Amino acid sequence: MGPPGPGGGGARVPQFAMLYQNDLLTVPFGGGAVPLTPAAQSVGIQFQEGALRLLQPGVYCFRYLVLFPVAARLSTVLSLRLNGEVLPGSVCHVDKENAGQPFTAAGQTVFSLEEPGELTLWAEKGFSIAAAAEGDTLASLAGEQL
Repeated sequence: MGPPGPGGGGARVPQFAMLYQNDLLTVPFGGGAVPLTPAAQSVGIQFQEGALRLLQPGVYCFRYLVLFPVAARLSTVLSLRLNGEVLPGSVCHVDKENAGQPFTAAGQTVFSLEEPGELTLWAEKGFSIAAAAEGDTLASLAGEQL
């Protein structure tokens, strides 16, 4: 704990998470959670069974990027979902018909959490994409408690 703050309490422990997916990104036919691998996480934000579990009440900010390489052709809708509900500001429609151009999808949101919840990066339709080069990051999700 740090020194007492203006209200007399100690400083709170930072809550954060960073997840990513390299090389191959596959969402099952019919849609679902975008598979990610944890890179860093705090005690109050834990990655379990394909979702982030937010364990403490508060205000959070999360953002995602999904990179579709040149050869990819697909159509889907990406969003961040809290307990299955789409969060405002996080929806990105992806209609990539031109296989000759790369495409980057992004979304972000700030929301208030009153009780523990489950956050997922969701794709409405399934797809499978391969990175242009080994080690390329295809998707990332990062956030913190404000």
